[in-house]
Amino acid sequence: MVDLSKKRIRYIEICRNYVELYQFSNAKEQQVISSGILNFIWNSWNHFWREYWICHISGGLDFNRNRIPGIFPHYNEKQCCHYLLYKLGKKRVHNNGDCIIGSFQEATWGDPNIIQRIAFELIPAYPKMSNLLSILSSYQKEIEHFQKIRNSFIHLNNDNINGLNSISGYYIFNTSQSLIDILDSKSIINNSKCFDHLNENMKGLLLNI
Repeated sequence: MVDLSKKRIRYIEICRNYVELYQFSNAKEQQVISSGILNFIWNSWNHFWREYWICHISGGLDFNRNRIPGIFPHYNEKQCCHYLLYKLGKKRVHNNGDCIIGSFQEATWGDPNIIQRIAFELIPAYPKMSNLLSILSSYQKEIEHFQKIRNSFIHLNNDNINGLNSISGYYIFNTSQSLIDILDSKSIINNSKCFDHLNENMKGLLLNI
C-alpha cells in the first residue's frame, strides 16, 4: 500500500542529499555534475507523482496516514496508469482492467501540466484536488523552469541551451556567466541561487498539499 507521507519524506531527503553534491571545480565538472543531479531529482519528482496518482486510483494512505479508498481498489500499477492515460486523453477508451504494456507508455507524471490535467479530472472523486490546483499555481513556473533546464542539460546542444533564453529573464547573471551557468545565477525574486530556488519551490509544493 502506498504511503504518501513516506514518499514525500523520501523525495525531500533525495533533494537534500543531491543539493549537497552540487559542487565542482571546473566547467567540465559543472556540466557533468549538473546533468546527473538534475536528472536524478527530476526522475525522483516524477516517481513521487506517479505514486501520488496511483494511490488515488488503487488506494493507499494520505500525508496524514488516513486511508484513501481508491477509485479502483483492485487495480495494479499498470492498470492505474492506463486509466490515468485515459483521463489525460492519451487512450481512447478504458475498459475495466485495461493496462499499459510497459513504462515506455507512461506520461511524465510530474510535468506541471500533467499534474493540472489529472487533478482536474479527479475532482469528482476527490474534491480536495481543487486545493492541489490552487496551490500548484504558486509553484508551476518554477517546476517548468526546472524541467526545461534539466531537459537542456540532458540533451546538451546549442539549440537547447539557447532555448533557456525564454526563462533567463527570471534570473540575474554576473558578467562572467552565460546561459550554461543558469543554475548558479540568482533568482530575481529572492536573490537565491537558481538551483536552490527551484528545489525549494518543488519541495514547497509537496509540503503544502
